[in-house]
Amino acid sequence: MKKQTTKPTDASQSRRNFVKTAAGAGAGLLIVPSAIAFGSTANSSLGLGIIGCGGRGNYDGGEFLNNTDVRVTALMDVFEDRLQSTRANLSKQSEAKGRPAIPEANLFKGHKSYEKLVQSKDVDLVLVTSPPYFHPEHLEAAVSAGKHVYLEKPVATDVTGCLKVKSIGKKYDGKVSMHVGFQKRYDEGYRGMIERIHKGEIGDIVLGQTFYFTNDLGRQNKPGMSDLEARIRNWVFDRALSGDIITEQNIHIIDIVNWAMRTNPIKATGTCGRGLRKEVGGVPADYLCSDHFILTYTYPGDVHISFNSNQFKNRGYRQQGERFFGSKGAAESFQGGPATINYNQLEEGQKVADKVDCGKVDLHVAVGTKMKALVASIQSGKFDNQCEDGANTTLTTILGRTAAYKGTEVSWEKMIKSGENWNLKLNLDALGGSGAVSMK
Repeated sequence: MKKQTTKPTDASQSRRNFVKTAAGAGAGLLIVPSAIAFGSTANSSLGLGIIGCGGRGNYDGGEFLNNTDVRVTALMDVFEDRLQSTRANLSKQSEAKGRPAIPEANLFKGHKSYEKLVQSKDVDLVLVTSPPYFHPEHLEAAVSAGKHVYLEKPVATDVTGCLKVKSIGKKYDGKVSMHVGFQKRYDEGYRGMIERIHKGEIGDIVLGQTFYFTNDLGRQNKPGMSDLEARIRNWVFDRALSGDIITEQNIHIIDIVNWAMRTNPIKATGTCGRGLRKEVGGVPADYLCSDHFILTYTYPGDVHISFNSNQFKNRGYRQQGERFFGSKGAAESFQGGPATINYNQLEEGQKVADKVDCGKVDLHVAVGTKMKALVASIQSGKFDNQCEDGANTTLTTILGRTAAYKGTEVSWEKMIKSGENWNLKLNLDALGGSGAVSMK
């Protein structure tokens, strides 16, 4: 992967707290009136255009249909089979809810066809679920066309892309809503736990232990497929396209750490490797993602947070969790289980439980809560802007990734000054298609 050095950019570590947005998401803002018209459309709901029709595009599109009154109105992808299957899937879900099917004229094929989708009069909100390498340019195209955006995590795969997203966020702040796909910030259990941490109920955090262990992902290449097509279909295994597993998948855990700490780390050390992952169809060996990371982040105040992850071939094996140890107690959260606060000791006369249940961690519910919050922000005209937080969390994963790749300590400042910029050098035009897809 070629890197180029750019002029050092000042990356402020100040963070716009997601807590305000999450708090709003848990309040009356979730009531979405259906009689409000958006823009010039005569419909009473937002038209949703989806850039990237893979698994996440289908899932998020379905959750928008299930949890809000949006209409899925347009699709874009580089592969016709993805467009056709997604159109069939989401049109069926739409019709079951009394909403129209996706029109043939609003299917866009080709890597540049997102430019047509964002200009469509049928699209008010753009869901970006393309490979993360393309997220900055897809975000910029959507907001410059006046569209609201739900940008899936991560916001980019390199430092340059993250800084671009920050710049876009500042430029369009207050003009459109820009959400980043960190649904854990909208989960009842996580929100309850973090609020207690921020109130000082466990005292000053002195140590953290976090992990994301999961099974391997499915391969998408098939016999006879070109290397280019196989690489794009297998983008989750490609460092440049995905950012590696820490940036593409593990980022959810890192976001909880930054949220709890209310800042970014100042440095990181660690290692990574491919103990079981030896090759994936279409992905060059020097671009192949790791299958495990072992990291230590250092936050202000010399607070150390460990992070461990893997993607191994252990069917059904999946554990995610966070522990924060403080001077007064500890906080603990696990996906699918409760988020809790455990107190070391009670002050004299204090009559509370030694252990407080903050609520169950249910990320499926949290996805819907987040989508309702985005629609509510658009309706209210109080547009959310999560670009800076999204970029800072993505940069935090890149900090750990860089330290692991180099096998040495890397500081936040050094990472920013690196100007890391990954260049795919792919001829995407060879995939074919540039406009509306023929249904013949």
